[in-house]
Amino acid sequence: MLVNVVEAKSKFSSLLSRVGVGKEEIIIAKRNKPVAVLIPFEEFQNMKKSARLPITREELNALPASIEQFRGILSEENADLDWKNTREEYLREKYR
Repeated sequence: MLVNVVEAKSKFSSLLSRVGVGKEEIIIAKRNKPVAVLIPFEEFQNMKKSARLPITREELNALPASIEQFRGILSEENADLDWKNTREEYLREKYR
């Protein structure tokens, strides 16, 4: 459901109920541009957990193979650079 900021302000309690009970997502827009989302707290916690999941060495080594499907969408240089940057960031974080 998409609502503008004015409507979100006037119906905030009702929107929170819809999100909490019905597991509905409410997109809040300002000048027809989405700026925020109301989501159930459980979903937010799950998103945070999944964002912190460590990547395994097998998954990291599989990245070049998975990038193959995007050839032609991304330039080869950008795809290779993104993979190298991601790998370097992962290794830096892991071996701090």
